[in-house]
Amino acid sequence: MSKINFYLLDTNCVLYLLKGEQELAKLTDGNKLASNFIIEVELLGWSSITAKDIKLINAFLEATYFFDYSTNIKTLAITLRQKYNLKLADAFIAATALEYDLILVSADKVFSKIKELQFFHFIPSLKFS
Repeated sequence: MSKINFYLLDTNCVLYLLKGEQELAKLTDGNKLASNFIIEVELLGWSSITAKDIKLINAFLEATYFFDYSTNIKTLAITLRQKYNLKLADAFIAATALEYDLILVSADKVFSKIKELQFFHFIPSLKFS
């Protein structure tokens, strides 16, 4: 029996998956998907979001394991920002992955410098329009 992995998809990868990125769908097939409060805010917080987008994003979020804010994540995010000079959102996303032993999947290679992180750098075939 193969091991089931927990993948925390960075916001960019959630968008690629929702746009139909087949390689990402293959990677995550049969594994558990996770999200956190920062990813939710990034996905739902843009000004031109449509009702259709909201419905699709909410369906995705409801199908994932959700990891909320905690004091441990805050402390880890502070440490990661200091050590790796990360943007605030990236620090919280990486901290969530570290706290819960999740594999972080992102098209953003900034996470590759975090040596203690299980990171998969996804190179998409789709381009956003």
